[in-house]
Amino acid sequence: MVRFDAPMIPVIPTERPLHVVQVDPNANTPPYDRALCAALAAAGCDITLLTSRFLYEDLPPPAGYRLDEQFFRLAGSRLAGRLGLTGRPAARRVLKAAEYPADWLLVLAGMVGRRPDVVHVQWSVQPALDLLVWRAVQRLGVPVVYTVHNLVPHHQRPGDEARYGRLYRAADALVVHSERSAVALREQWGIPADRIAVTPMGPMLEGWAAPTRDEARRQLRLPADAELVLFAGLIEPYKGLADLIAAFGAVVQRRPQARLVIAGKPNEGFDGYARQLAALGIADRTVLDLEFLPEPRLAAYLCAADVVVLPYRSVTSSAMLLAARRFGSPLVATRVGDLAEVVQDGQSGVLVPPSDPSALGAAIERLLADPARARRLGAAGAQATAGPERWTEAASRTVALYRRLRR
Repeated sequence: MVRFDAPMIPVIPTERPLHVVQVDPNANTPPYDRALCAALAAAGCDITLLTSRFLYEDLPPPAGYRLDEQFFRLAGSRLAGRLGLTGRPAARRVLKAAEYPADWLLVLAGMVGRRPDVVHVQWSVQPALDLLVWRAVQRLGVPVVYTVHNLVPHHQRPGDEARYGRLYRAADALVVHSERSAVALREQWGIPADRIAVTPMGPMLEGWAAPTRDEARRQLRLPADAELVLFAGLIEPYKGLADLIAAFGAVVQRRPQARLVIAGKPNEGFDGYARQLAALGIADRTVLDLEFLPEPRLAAYLCAADVVVLPYRSVTSSAMLLAARRFGSPLVATRVGDLAEVVQDGQSGVLVPPSDPSALGAAIERLLADPARARRLGAAGAQATAGPERWTEAASRTVALYRRLRR
C-alpha cells in the first residue's frame, strides 16, 4: 500500500511518456477528472480522458491532455434535449443502458490499434458489464486501475457489496483517498495491501479566484451583516441536510443574526425539507438556491459563508470538503469516511458525530461566536491544500503506481 509518506519512484527522464487512458463514462466528477488529468499531463504523461458531455455547465478546455466525449453521445446530444429526454430520467436511463455496451466496444477497438500503458477507470456504471470490459482490457496486456471514490454506492442495492467486491478483486490496482478506505478494502473485501494506493485528492475549484467575503455576498445578493451557515452541493439523503436544518433551528434561537443558506440541486424531492423548515419556524431565515451550481457560483458561496457544514450521515470521500478547504472556509463536518481523516478536529475544522443535530448545532454556534478561531481553522485547511493535498502530490503518487504496473 502506498502511503502519503512513502518514497516516490523517481521519474526517469529517458523513459518514454506513459500513455494513460482515464475513463469516467458518466461524467460523475468532471472537476476531479480534469484536475487529475492536467496534473498527470504536467508530470509528463500522455493522457486521454474518455467521458461524456457534461450537461450542466461548459467546462474549461483540457489543459495538456486530450478529451474524448466517447460515451453516451446520443443520450447527451442536443437532439435528445430537443426531444425532451434530458428532462425524463427514466427514458434517459434506458437510452444510456442501450448505448453503454456499444460505447465500450468502440473504445476496445481503438485500444487494439494503440494499446495504452494503463487504463484508469474513475467510476463503474454497470458493474457486471464493466467486469467483462476490464477483463478484455487485461487480455490486451493493459493493466486496469480503479479509483474507489465510494466503497459502495450511496443508493446501495442488495448485492452491491458482492458486485463491487468482484470489481475490486479484478483490478490490477485500486486508488483510494484515505487510509480508512484502504483498511476497508483489505478487511471487508480481502484486497492485498500491495494492490492499494493511497493518494490525496487535490483541491477543487483551483481555476477560480477567491472573492472577498463582502464581494461574494454582493455577487450573490446575500445579507452583508448576517452570520451565514452554508450547505452546498447536490442534495441527497446521505448528506444529512435534515440534521443540519434541525441543528439550525436551535442555533438561530441564540444567534438571531444567523441565516441558513441551502445551495444546490436536489436529487430528491425537497418538499420534506421545506416542511421541516416551516415547522421549525426558520423558513424566513433560510436562503434557498435550488439549482445546479456552476463552479464560479459555488466558489462565491464558499467565500461568502461564515461556516460551511458537511453534515453527512455516511460517505467515503467528499470533493466539497476539498473545495471548501481550497478557499479557507471554516468547516464543521461529521466524523465519517475520509472527512474524519482529512479534517483535524480542532486544528483545521470541527468534527462531530453523524446524525446528531445537537452536537452539530453546538459546533456551528461555537464557530459563529468566535470568528477569529473560525478563520484560523479555515486558514489551516487552506494551508493543507498547498501541501499534502495538492494535485502535484496526487499526480506523483499516481505516476509511481502506473510505472510500477507497467514494469
